[in-house]
Amino acid sequence: MHRYLMISPEYNLQRVGGLGVHVQGLAPRLSERVLLDLFVPRYQGLGDYCEPLGQYGAVYRVDATEPKTGEEFDLQVWRMNDQLNSVITRHITSGRRFSLMHAHDWLSGYVANDLHQRYGIPMVVTIHATEMGRRRGNVWGHPLSERIHLAEQYLAREADLIIACSEFMRSEIIEALHAPPEKIRVIPNGVEYERLIIHLRDHLEALPYIRRRWAGPDDPLIFFVGRLEWEKGPDLLVEAMPRVLEDFPNAKLILAGKGSYTDQIVELIHRLGLEDRVQVVGFISDQTRNEIYAVADVAVFPSRYEPFGIVALEAMAAGAPVIVGDVGGFSEVVEHGVTGLRVPNDPQAIAHAILHTLRRPDLASERARRAQEVVRTQYSWEAIADRVLETYRELVS
Repeated sequence: MHRYLMISPEYNLQRVGGLGVHVQGLAPRLSERVLLDLFVPRYQGLGDYCEPLGQYGAVYRVDATEPKTGEEFDLQVWRMNDQLNSVITRHITSGRRFSLMHAHDWLSGYVANDLHQRYGIPMVVTIHATEMGRRRGNVWGHPLSERIHLAEQYLAREADLIIACSEFMRSEIIEALHAPPEKIRVIPNGVEYERLIIHLRDHLEALPYIRRRWAGPDDPLIFFVGRLEWEKGPDLLVEAMPRVLEDFPNAKLILAGKGSYTDQIVELIHRLGLEDRVQVVGFISDQTRNEIYAVADVAVFPSRYEPFGIVALEAMAAGAPVIVGDVGGFSEVVEHGVTGLRVPNDPQAIAHAILHTLRRPDLASERARRAQEVVRTQYSWEAIADRVLETYRELVS
């Protein structure tokens, strides 16, 4: 039976964004079908060093130094990779044999490239985003971005097969990383639909009380969750709020998440005098996130750059009407006017879409119903795991 190696910079206890959500959804499903060893960094002593994963797998956590944002971020990532490398190498030299290795992004690319070269292990790489995309093509003249971009290019060149989460990302990988189109496979992200629905059904009676924690009974509730970074567009949503408040003075915006843009967002809220109407709540648990989705009048994700948009899927699964930036993967996930609304990166356009949603709850509910059905039928992790395994078998054969 083939044994597969997966390396990820994020997993359930060390999760930053969509990459961690992706691995947390995919790895357990793969482990129900094949032997899978997942290696992830272990920061601040969180989590057991080894624990079972699915029916046939295991998670190995390796004590590592957590990379911090700054001009030496890539060097710190390299050190974390080196710590992962030493433990994985020990497993291999002790007799563990891997038919294939699956790495996620450049953040695990240093160790993956080294193992690929030293042991000849066939390599699949999922590229979740690119530095060129995050910076709108503006990497040159920024030393850290240049180094990350070159690391991504090298990883794409070394990979035997590349998985992209959307057609948008496939095009970006070809253009930015010069990857041959024939070695790219498009497999979308998924969502924990059944688990989410079961949880919400179990807490149905509590939802009105949950809503009161965040807004008054007559206050329209607008929700954003994600990394507070420029590319996610939280500033655009804050700038849209004065127009929304002209028609709905009691509207309340909840911004959940962390990131390097937090201070700028807080400053913008104060400058616009929105302290009573906009709340920055920081990191929230998946359970809290899902509960807010279920009681929010609208979930808004006005990204400037979005390789896929897993947050939109999660909101759609929970039954929230969604508004998304008309960019990247969002354009593939959300059908405008059918399963949600897509808007340009403009505060006035965002405000108009929010007002349309709040004024016509009947239309918003119908879009949300259709969106929930699309998620249920097209974006289950089980189906996505099957497609990833097809990619594994293609390469191993």
